[in-house]
Amino acid sequence: MSAGEWANASPKVRAEAARVELGEGRLVWWCAHVLSGEVTVTETGNNDPDPRWLAASAWSSWGPAESWPSRGIDYWPRVWAARTLLYVWHDDVSRAVVKGLADSHWRVREMCAKVVALHEIGEGAEECARIVFTDAKPRVRIAALRALAVVGESEHSDSVIAAESASCDSVAGQARETLRVMGERLDRDL
Repeated sequence: MSAGEWANASPKVRAEAARVELGEGRLVWWCAHVLSGEVTVTETGNNDPDPRWLAASAWSSWGPAESWPSRGIDYWPRVWAARTLLYVWHDDVSRAVVKGLADSHWRVREMCAKVVALHEIGEGAEECARIVFTDAKPRVRIAALRALAVVGESEHSDSVIAAESASCDSVAGQARETLRVMGERLDRDL
């Protein structure tokens, strides 16, 4: 896939092409390091993979990387790294995803919760339960509830039950669904 083709490719297609070009291990570890902040994606041309594997045409629309912090957009590489992990995965990078659940930006937390759910990362359950109870963004709380439906245990049900009375109808509705799914999965009343 050429640089021009990145601009129109979906995240899934881009992730698959990057896996073929870079190798699965290199891609997954690079994403984990970007997500955890160990690698800062700021430019093309260094020894790291081309950031357009993660962000496609969005990369050039962000402008110079040096301006990202002052413009409040320096979180986007972490979001796109987590999104790539939806499609290319290895269990060894679970720790970076769990760390991302506590990221300072809500978009990173939301995407990491989606990764937790998809890849059934049990280590993320505790942080997802905390997010359900404390996060200000309904989208993040809903993603964390969906993750708990997959990985939550009975000790996480208190956070889900508390979310049933959320003022946001979509959070409350997802909490009810999460309790139903958790109850079925755990084969017990919650």
